[in-house]
Amino acid sequence: MEEQGMFAPANQTHFSLTIEGSNSDLQVLALNGREAISQPFVFDVELVSEQPSLDLETLLHKPAFLQLSPDGSGIHGQIHRAAQGDSGKRLTRYSVTLRPQLSYLAHRINQRIFQNLSVPKIIGQVLEEHGIQSNAYEFKVGSVYPERVYCVQYDESDLHFIQRLCEEEGIHYHFQHSRTAHKLVFGDDQTVFPKLAPVAYQQDSGLVANDPVIKRFDLRLETRTSRTTRRDYDFEKPRLTLESENRGDALPDLED
Repeated sequence: MEEQGMFAPANQTHFSLTIEGSNSDLQVLALNGREAISQPFVFDVELVSEQPSLDLETLLHKPAFLQLSPDGSGIHGQIHRAAQGDSGKRLTRYSVTLRPQLSYLAHRINQRIFQNLSVPKIIGQVLEEHGIQSNAYEFKVGSVYPERVYCVQYDESDLHFIQRLCEEEGIHYHFQHSRTAHKLVFGDDQTVFPKLAPVAYQQDSGLVANDPVIKRFDLRLETRTSRTTRRDYDFEKPRLTLESENRGDALPDLED
């Protein structure tokens, strides 16, 4: 059932939430979300309903689609949290949190060894252990990744383990959404991301634009890592020094 948002702004944009298998009359009141490259997304959605006592347990873990624009685009995920709030004369507040299926990997900690497998193969094996099958993830990588003689996961969650392997190999991931599913996409360059259409610049006048526009640019300075040093150890050649360093040249180091 599709649940339309209560309020539509002046340009007719509206929000709605579709929960698989739900017949509730939930309507979107407000939302707050965060997406980032190589991080599971999270969207907190405030809802209202004329039903004062929905069965929250039946909502938990359900697939859901949060529509964000009239063209049908939005965020697909699973309900990781469901809560009931205050009740008024007619409406009761509820809230849910949408996250990807990948987020469940944060709840299992493992100690194990993988042998003679490449990083994409290791990641695929871990994902499928959690029910994320091959049609729900994809590797769009340009490089060939060699097999690792051994690879250790030690006292870390499956999610942290996957993210660490990606960081070591220079692999990133993001999510692609449809109304019925979301796909986890891995890549190692920019070509894996969908291209955006040109967006016009329109000076901020306080009026609501009919089409997406850029209204202003903000400048921000931030302290970041400027030097990376990687060290390794070869148990077959313990005297061999395995170290490499890469540094930026924009600013001097903050430490010696």
